[in-house]
Amino acid sequence: MVASQGRSRGRVVLTVLFALVALNAGLQVLLAQLGRSDAPETLVLWQGASAIAAVAAAWGSWSGARWAPGAALGYGVVAGAMLAALPMLLGLEPSARGGVWAGSALLLLFGVGAARHLRRALRVTGDDVPGRQRA
Repeated sequence: MVASQGRSRGRVVLTVLFALVALNAGLQVLLAQLGRSDAPETLVLWQGASAIAAVAAAWGSWSGARWAPGAALGYGVVAGAMLAALPMLLGLEPSARGGVWAGSALLLLFGVGAARHLRRALRVTGDDVPGRQRA
């Protein structure tokens, strides 16, 4: 089923998901800048990178940009790396690290899956053809 303006439901869902995670990461950065968070500066930088990657993925998914799959994959890499770095950034005890690697892998797999879906969806609509503009 195709949503308005040639956007599939999958593209719309991915747009909303990426927008929500961008909003969350952006709010974390804002809270740190306002002094309402005790997060380490490095974690705030990771959150900023995650927010930028998620905004790019949301925009690319919504607009049907050729680079949308790369942006989705980029989000998965950045967010997965941020999660993998949490034990070092927060000084977590080994017993508290259990789900970190699994969560990191899931974020990376989400990025790969989203990129794959976007690549296929854009190929079907022809949005991945260089120089082609939608009316």
